[in-house]
Amino acid sequence: MEACLVNVFGEAEVAVVHPSDLEAVAGERTKIIGIGGHDFLGINPPTSEFVEMVNTGPPYNRVKFFELMKKPVMREKIVVAGGKAAWQLADETIMDKLNIDYVHLGEGELSVPAMFKSILAGEKLPRIIKGGVPSIDEIPNIRGATIHGLVEIARGCGRGCAFCTPNMQKLRFQSIAHIVKDVKTNVDVGQRSICLHSEDVLRYGAKGIAPDDERVLKLFRQVAAVEGIESIGMSHVALSTVSHNPGLVTAVSETCYSMLDEDWTGAQTGLETGSVRLIGQHMRGKVLPAPPEEWPEIVKQAFGILDDNNCICAATLINGLPGETTDDVLKSIELVADLKGTRSLLVPMNFVSMRGSALDDEETFTMKKMTPEHWQLFGECIDHDLKVVPELIRIYKTGSSGAIKSLLLRAGAKYITNALQKYVGQMKRGESPTDRTEVSKWLNPDIPDLKNFGMMR
Repeated sequence: MEACLVNVFGEAEVAVVHPSDLEAVAGERTKIIGIGGHDFLGINPPTSEFVEMVNTGPPYNRVKFFELMKKPVMREKIVVAGGKAAWQLADETIMDKLNIDYVHLGEGELSVPAMFKSILAGEKLPRIIKGGVPSIDEIPNIRGATIHGLVEIARGCGRGCAFCTPNMQKLRFQSIAHIVKDVKTNVDVGQRSICLHSEDVLRYGAKGIAPDDERVLKLFRQVAAVEGIESIGMSHVALSTVSHNPGLVTAVSETCYSMLDEDWTGAQTGLETGSVRLIGQHMRGKVLPAPPEEWPEIVKQAFGILDDNNCICAATLINGLPGETTDDVLKSIELVADLKGTRSLLVPMNFVSMRGSALDDEETFTMKKMTPEHWQLFGECIDHDLKVVPELIRIYKTGSSGAIKSLLLRAGAKYITNALQKYVGQMKRGESPTDRTEVSKWLNPDIPDLKNFGMMR
């Protein structure tokens, strides 16, 4: 957005500002304040269920968002909200309560600059605007460093999972030259760790489901060759891609480990369910080129391949998918049991009906709807994670102040482990944890009361 707006209005007219600096920067010449967010109201997974689980009040991202919207400057300017979580605000009642003038949905490279031009010209616009789809050539290079060195290499997915919003985007790949330029922008200001981002990094440049091995390896080699980079990570990989292409995973890992100062990497992935029935109903494309019936075996093979290549994956599961039965949950519990011993994090999440997905007319699944089997799945996942965390802390590099950071991380992990352990036993027996005071105080202290906004909870 910064680059697109600068290209239209000029560098002197656009500023990217941290919320705490906003009032010092926004002056008389400031006309529009744009806000981007991933989870404005704290209702996306996994925020929603973990906040509900520890029972401490509203989620912290909602707290900070409301704090921002209460600043006097937000009532003096035209406010436009956009980004991945814009769907949460696309209701004029909510917009009025939060003093949001416009909400922009979808990709904005083409539509946001045009929208801002119209606002500044005093033209009447609908308050909720949906963006168009820019071609890959219409997505400009970033102008400044990104959080955690995240560099976009593609948009969209193409696998067609019904619950997922990135699936609604057209699949496009940035050129390697474009990607390397964004990497250098990060490195030039001291960012030494780069995370390549797409819904499946291993399918970079693919024309179908099968990866283009040489193009993927060329990407990694050229990024790793940028002077100053110490490590490369991947935001997401698909388990089916890993399972069907173990040689590519090994080649990517060896490229990073031989060219850079790293001996492990990581990625997020979607396990989602152990039920082949739900896979067939909601996400057949996730298994391709195999049929849904092979999903459990694909998951186990992929976890083993990633583990063998020192790639630590954080995998999500989804409770409460539409049409889910007790047997479906039991299948997930069985699959989690088969993954014990792998260096991975398993993160159970509740299904959230998100505007823009193919299931946006379905009902969101909440903690109140959880059955004993859901709690058992939760307990098995957390038990697995608590056993893995010490190993992750051991291999995690913490920079020049590594000894102190490592000590603090170990102490924090031990504290959380001890606090959670007694509840893990309850959950593994299918019981809802009840007395969670100790965990709640540590995880979410001093949340202010924001009931005066009169919305959500």
